[in-house]
Amino acid sequence: MENINDIGLEQMKKQLSALKSKLDKETIVNDRLMRSIMNQKMKKINRERWIISSIILLGIPYCTWCFMFLLNMSVWFTVVTDVFMLVALIYTYLMHKDIKASELMKGNLIEVSRKMIKIKRMQANWLKFSIPFVVIWMAWFVIENLNGIDAKYVIIGGSVGAVIGAIFGTMSYRRTRRMATEVIQQIEELNEN
Repeated sequence: MENINDIGLEQMKKQLSALKSKLDKETIVNDRLMRSIMNQKMKKINRERWIISSIILLGIPYCTWCFMFLLNMSVWFTVVTDVFMLVALIYTYLMHKDIKASELMKGNLIEVSRKMIKIKRMQANWLKFSIPFVVIWMAWFVIENLNGIDAKYVIIGGSVGAVIGAIFGTMSYRRTRRMATEVIQQIEELNEN
């Protein structure tokens, strides 16, 4: 009788060991899947950075040409606009410079989480500066164009451009924040397990 119990106990140990092995493999697959999803989100955040940077780099010479030669606006207005866009480019670089999707696969998740929090914080700080600046800039734009040729159309065009820019900027801001938040949440879930 004792021999039968020993055999049953051995079978139960083997089954428990096999079950534990399956759970370990499932955890590894789940971990890899989550890292892969986070990797895709990090790549989207980096892609967004390159798109914004490209728009700024194209916008600096274009705005300079438009403001100086087409609209005959003041040099000061043009310089302030160019400096603002240059500051936005540098700030975008600083915000994203340490973000590497490859870090997710290496296992340094705590550091990635800190960097995502840094992006969210820097984005919020940028809005505190850029929104008041753009409001003042738009008022200056209107004042500069009040007495110009086709002033009404230039002001309407500038206003429409500002609204479109605000919509795209808000969409970009929300998308990047959402992806950063999702990466942070997934890292926290992985750390809990």
